[in-house]
Amino acid sequence: MTLFSELPLNTSPTVRDRYFAPPVLSPFADDMAHRLARLSIGPLLEISADTGVLTQAMASALSAGLTIIATDADAAMIEHASAKPGMARVTWQRADPHALPFPDATFGIVACHLGVATMPDRVRTFQEVRRVMKQGGRFVFNVLGTIQHNPVAECLQNTLDEFFPSDPPGYIAHGLHGYADNEAIDDDLTSAGFTDAIYTTVELPFAAPSAADVAAAYCLGTPLRSELEVQTIGDTEPILRAATLALQKRFGTGAITAPMRAHIISAAG
Repeated sequence: MTLFSELPLNTSPTVRDRYFAPPVLSPFADDMAHRLARLSIGPLLEISADTGVLTQAMASALSAGLTIIATDADAAMIEHASAKPGMARVTWQRADPHALPFPDATFGIVACHLGVATMPDRVRTFQEVRRVMKQGGRFVFNVLGTIQHNPVAECLQNTLDEFFPSDPPGYIAHGLHGYADNEAIDDDLTSAGFTDAIYTTVELPFAAPSAADVAAAYCLGTPLRSELEVQTIGDTEPILRAATLALQKRFGTGAITAPMRAHIISAAG
């Protein structure tokens, strides 16, 4: 059982890796890494690598001859991720995805794992990606599906809506799951100069040891925590317990299993 009072007071990479990565980030990262292993043109650039969940999966799955450069705008994330096992083959560099510090036509593959949805300026990022891509290269990224196709996230958002009826936090529904629209993605890619995109829907099982772990995953292991701390004046314990009870009511008091959905986009041009 997760003891919320014993968790770190800040949204740290360790909390993210412990609670949010296993049920959500890792399954889709493993899936993407195996898809990227089919591409042969390099080198590969990862943007917004976060805690390095995809990076670690790629380091294991991709050909040893393929150069991998992983970037993030947050130095703390890079320090945390680069220290993980299996990262010796990866070159790490701090980089803002809106202004990539690389020459034109440098990379055969650019990858991003569940980071595009919450970027402040997606079109600008797409323009930068296209600029640093070689002719014939691919930009491969994924986004989570809507909360209607991700019942754990839907349950948590419903709890937030009930707990904060006048101003519910929007990170889950409008941030993390808010870019699951192929037409909107296509419009942004076209605005950035991409001419071709392939969309693939992936459904994988969500699995977590308990409702309390899931509540910690979303409420403490993602940027939702910042929203909650503002609205609760730093006392997140009541909403954590409300989320736990809601999850138990819907999924049971033991381990939680449910479907989850994401979309993979492979763009070129």
